[in-house]
Amino acid sequence: MSSEQVSVTFQPSGRRVYVLPGSKVLEAAGRAGLPLDTPCGGAGTCGKCRVRFAEGACEPCAEDRAIFPEAELAAGWRLACQSAICGDATIHVPDSSLFADQHQILAERAGETGELLPAVRKVHLQLPRPSLEDDRPDLLRIEGPAGPLRAGLDLLRDLPTRLRACGFAGTAVFTDHHLIDFEPGDTTAHCYGAAFDIGTTTLAGSLLDLRDGRELALASNMNPQIRFGDDVLSRIQKAGSAEGREELRSAIIGAVQDLLAEMCRKASLDREHIYEVVLAGNTTMQHLLCGLDVTPLGAVPFAPACGRGLMVRAAELGVGIHPRGAAYVFPVIGGFVGGDTVSCMLATRLAEQDGPVLLIDIGTNGEIVLAHEGKLWAASTAAGPAFEGARIRQGMRATAGAIEKVVFDGEVRISTIADSEPVGLCGSALVDAAAELLRAGLVTSEGRMRIEGELPAGLSPDIAQRVCVGADGQPEFILAPAGPAGEGVRLTQRDIRELQLASGAIRAGVNILLARVGLKTADLKRVLIAGGFGSFIRRSNAQRIGLLPGDVDRRRIQYVGNASLNGARWALLSTNARKTAERLAREAEHVELSQDMNFQMEFAEAMIFPTG
Repeated sequence: MSSEQVSVTFQPSGRRVYVLPGSKVLEAAGRAGLPLDTPCGGAGTCGKCRVRFAEGACEPCAEDRAIFPEAELAAGWRLACQSAICGDATIHVPDSSLFADQHQILAERAGETGELLPAVRKVHLQLPRPSLEDDRPDLLRIEGPAGPLRAGLDLLRDLPTRLRACGFAGTAVFTDHHLIDFEPGDTTAHCYGAAFDIGTTTLAGSLLDLRDGRELALASNMNPQIRFGDDVLSRIQKAGSAEGREELRSAIIGAVQDLLAEMCRKASLDREHIYEVVLAGNTTMQHLLCGLDVTPLGAVPFAPACGRGLMVRAAELGVGIHPRGAAYVFPVIGGFVGGDTVSCMLATRLAEQDGPVLLIDIGTNGEIVLAHEGKLWAASTAAGPAFEGARIRQGMRATAGAIEKVVFDGEVRISTIADSEPVGLCGSALVDAAAELLRAGLVTSEGRMRIEGELPAGLSPDIAQRVCVGADGQPEFILAPAGPAGEGVRLTQRDIRELQLASGAIRAGVNILLARVGLKTADLKRVLIAGGFGSFIRRSNAQRIGLLPGDVDRRRIQYVGNASLNGARWALLSTNARKTAERLAREAEHVELSQDMNFQMEFAEAMIFPTG
């Protein structure tokens, strides 16, 4: 059955989600794309995940009372990790409670007040007109009040006419001391940039005001390159010809253009006032975005064309912002550990963590980074797109109608995004369902779904009657029965196999990386889970299927949201952050899992679901 859900609106973002009654605020915030800071792992002891109910607050629990004085409790303050959603609610989330709030992103390491240091800046100038007494060249005239600068020929050809047309009064626009425009009037209030996470399966963009770092709009969509293959290897093969490479490049650039257009509509601004974009993706995605040859990435030793970050004109990429706007593409670590991993490391301040700390970015490619004793080890494993809904028969991305939560409590309870009729399931529901089937004894540790006649004793009637055999003769489990509006949603034997492959690849990668450094999973002080999908999985269920180490205390596992996008935002707002990203990329040791003689054995073992 699909239980009636309640609406939760988060302010000041205005994001709304629907969840089952009894869900924790922390889970609802993750569903809304707002990862909260929980250094205690959700134990309710650190007090960092403070939120305030404007409407719909439940009674405070003991942990709330230990943190907040009575006056704050009466005003609706609660701990997100402890407070449950009782009914429709409106919740205010202060910046200080977010995992990567604006202050954390902008503050200097010493902890002083943060300072915006974007590459883009605007200066409104009222310049003296040339005269016999003052015959300085136009560029030197601008340089006087604006500081040292450079300018390209395309601007210089037009600059004299433009300066004289506006009476030498206007706004100089710079990207890293490079004059890219002189706009009539005072346009300093319009200074924007965009950050992008270029995933193998999904794309996400964020539009920021470069004056104060505020996010003005957010957009996401599927990566249209999926039609050429749902993994990087198939796309590398497709890009073996110049024509194929251009098809892939055009597809991803078109998608970035679409996200830009959507965000500009949402924020009601002109894209010519966007002066810079920052892009982070895995090595293959970044190479395809730039139109670089990816053929070497398809064969040992998987050497990329470049390692350091690229600063180019956005027009060279085909991204339509200001005609002379810039694009920064993140540095990469190796052939399959790319800019998105570096961006995650930047956003989480991984190198500064008190280790050993493990960062896992769960997506089509599972990136894993271990930080220990001041050193970094990074690896990538081909998890496949199952966690993002692909290769699952009724899998879908996390949009309206996707089942996102499954609970067995004598009956099967499901929750769908936007409280819509179920039409498929996304990655978090896949993990939930598999974990519940394992607990109920309906799936063996080898991943075989049991059928009627093999069912364990004591199953509730509602659960038992959902076990069936599909048209292909393979076992299936009905998550949502067919109804007037649709065919229902079923989990198949093949879906379970795809989950085993994805989960096993990540666990094998974790084991190999830890063994390389001489550590065990129990030694880990923290496990950071990144990625859009990673924000939504239930830790207990991820541990039950073996995706996350079962011997790590659940309180040490922390969600950090789309850290790749957060890191790209940071690099857009701070040139110092870019310097840090470049340093992290060069300091991290790249571990090539495919060349490790133990990987296949680890992978085979990791595909077996834990027994308890």
